[in-house]
Amino acid sequence: MSGLPLLLASLLAFQQTASGGPHRIAPDIWQSRGIGHVHLVATPEGNVVIDTGLFLQADHHRRVLGAVTSEPARYVVLTHAHADHASGVGPWVGGDTTIIAHARFPQTQRYLYELAPFQTRRNRIYYPGVIPASTSAEASRAMLPQVEPDLLVRDVNAFELGGTRFEVIATPGAEGADSVSVWLPDRRILFTGDFLGPIFPMWPNLYSLRGETIRSATDYIDSLDRVIALEPEMLVPSHGEPVEGAQTIRSNLERIRDAVRYVHDAVVDGMNEGRTVHELMRDIRLPPELHLPEPHGKLSWGVRAIWEGYAGWFHGRSTTDLYPVAASDVYGDIAVLAGGAGPIVTAAEQHLDGLLPLHALHLVEIALAAHPDHLGALRVRLTALERLLEDSGGENFFERMWLTHRIVATRERIGELER
Repeated sequence: MSGLPLLLASLLAFQQTASGGPHRIAPDIWQSRGIGHVHLVATPEGNVVIDTGLFLQADHHRRVLGAVTSEPARYVVLTHAHADHASGVGPWVGGDTTIIAHARFPQTQRYLYELAPFQTRRNRIYYPGVIPASTSAEASRAMLPQVEPDLLVRDVNAFELGGTRFEVIATPGAEGADSVSVWLPDRRILFTGDFLGPIFPMWPNLYSLRGETIRSATDYIDSLDRVIALEPEMLVPSHGEPVEGAQTIRSNLERIRDAVRYVHDAVVDGMNEGRTVHELMRDIRLPPELHLPEPHGKLSWGVRAIWEGYAGWFHGRSTTDLYPVAASDVYGDIAVLAGGAGPIVTAAEQHLDGLLPLHALHLVEIALAAHPDHLGALRVRLTALERLLEDSGGENFFERMWLTHRIVATRERIGELER
């Protein structure tokens, strides 16, 4: 089995452990759980579905929520264009279904589709049990069936169905420029999609390691202000559990907003002072009262996202950044000048002894450019990666998965060379 069938089989096996239901989370509001949850608001005049999950799980979600109602949806709201939210539309659409999404949804959907092979290669690192190595470009794009919304929202779209008022509100920022949330004003319930991430509260994922556009910190601050003003009493995300309690919700929303604003302003001040992005990544920290966990986004990556979101990729330090020759292209020359990999590895080991694993990694990359199978350099790289993982505490999912990926690859190469 290879290509799309293998990809589907892997995802099916994964989703079986994640789904179930239907789960009632409020009167006439139901949830089908999966890689991305699907929510259904039942009314006497029809149903509103919020997010549709991954297309592979679409029939499952339809069956689960079919225990509540067999009627097609009058409205389907897609909180953003990611496949685990927007690709399962098919089973919900009837002759009078209106699909609603953000005005930037088509643009985001298009670039995600065009970059699907690139992102699939990266996602394989972070979700190794879900995406098989043999996934083809065709299979990666097949996971992203294209959706044509009937109604695009730039600010707010309000409608009423069966006596229930709905407002689809633009909330761009943390998960992209095409994010919307769904507000039930009479019940003070807000469906947030990925606006607040998988854990609440947390530092936002302003930059995705799988390779997407940088998310705007200022847009996110504005969106948080907008959500705070609603005074919700329940948050219903598309991952994880609902959050209840107006005061708990408000205080945590304010903490997220104030934390992002603090970091944003510190980056801008640092840029104006002439400090480098790496200095700011190292030095900017939240005060204790604004501390947020970093399981999904990472503060130092957010610093770089803000810096490069304003100034772009040219940092004004090396002329070579303007041209198509990377510094690594001369690593082999440096290794020759140093007398081979041996002296470089020795210097890298000294950095390890001095508890500077990143310095050691920089050096062994030079050594390995000249001698890819140098056991000493590979062993230093392995130790440095293991120390970085230990120092990180494993809090951030993407950091943990990237370091684990590199550790496994390095161990495997050492094992091959030692046999």
